[in-house]
Amino acid sequence: MTENTGTTTRNNSIRRHFISECRDNRIVVETHLSPTIQRIYRRHFDGFSRAVYMIRYYSHIARETTVESLLTKEIAVLIDEANENIQKKIAVADQMLAKNKVKTGTPQFEKMNVTIIDPLSNRFLQCINNANDFNEKLSALWLACVLDDEQRSKAIADIEAELRSIQEKSRSISVGLMDRVKSQQAPIKIAEGEVEEHKADKFEPGEALVGIKKTTATRKPRKSSTDDAVSDQDNTETIKPAETTEAAIA
Repeated sequence: MTENTGTTTRNNSIRRHFISECRDNRIVVETHLSPTIQRIYRRHFDGFSRAVYMIRYYSHIARETTVESLLTKEIAVLIDEANENIQKKIAVADQMLAKNKVKTGTPQFEKMNVTIIDPLSNRFLQCINNANDFNEKLSALWLACVLDDEQRSKAIADIEAELRSIQEKSRSISVGLMDRVKSQQAPIKIAEGEVEEHKADKFEPGEALVGIKKTTATRKPRKSSTDDAVSDQDNTETIKPAETTEAAIA
């Protein structure tokens, strides 16, 4: 019983220290988003930031920085892949604007201050900013009647799907890590009715990732009404000048 109380006290101390550290380490980033991208930002940014926060926190609880590094790198790869796809779409949109001689103006969107508590959150915000640039070009093509309503809506749905996927996968990783840490610290009842706490096994990086992914495999992500309308972006190829068509954007 004493061991259980001691572990709880240690975990509470780690939690207080970690939260205090996050409060002290934050920056405010200024951005300007269109109303469409603002809605996407509100749906996914806070959820992503919470997921990253929980990964850091439970990695500290487990006292295993190697697992934290592997998981955060995995999330960074997801962001980089989404950014690459968005940049390809921006390149196609630029070619279409030039081909149709469409001149764009400079939009005056309302300023937003975004609080950043983790480098990954900042990278995710940069991805959202790139999505905003793409949306501006889509709007110009739509106003010039180069794209119709359906093409524009589908292109935006595809971009949101990219960002939603990052947020959902990050959440699954954080939940898997949380479940793994809690299961290693869960008390069990012994024959005398007393409570004894399991001693947590030291994480092995490879085993940790496998265990986390097995846990998250049983958790089904929530579906939204746009899922059926979203196409698969995994097989996007490098854009060539000849591919400057409406289909290439979508």
